[in-house]
Amino acid sequence: MYVRVARFEGLDIANVDSDMEDFKKMVRMEERPESMPEETFATLRDNVRRVMSLVDRDAGVSIDLTFTDNAESAKKVHEALDSLSPPDSAGRRTSVGTFELMLDEQR
Repeated sequence: MYVRVARFEGLDIANVDSDMEDFKKMVRMEERPESMPEETFATLRDNVRRVMSLVDRDAGVSIDLTFTDNAESAKKVHEALDSLSPPDSAGRRTSVGTFELMLDEQR
């Protein structure tokens, strides 16, 4: 499994809850947003296995973790997400990287 990690800074905290609701709809692939190309939508729908979003309201920072099955899917998802523009209230992306998941344990 591979995880794309994207960090955003400068969030508009007043809109973070509504932005997360919009993001949740996109993640659940309930419907393709009008602004999203069909090919991008299909890539995300077919390759994303899990998404986690972490938010530090005090600092105005979020970290999005996007999980895929393999390196090839991770590359496709990265390219698809890179082609999208987040809403202005989502801040600016300050870093992004893809990592192989080496350990996922719970107690």
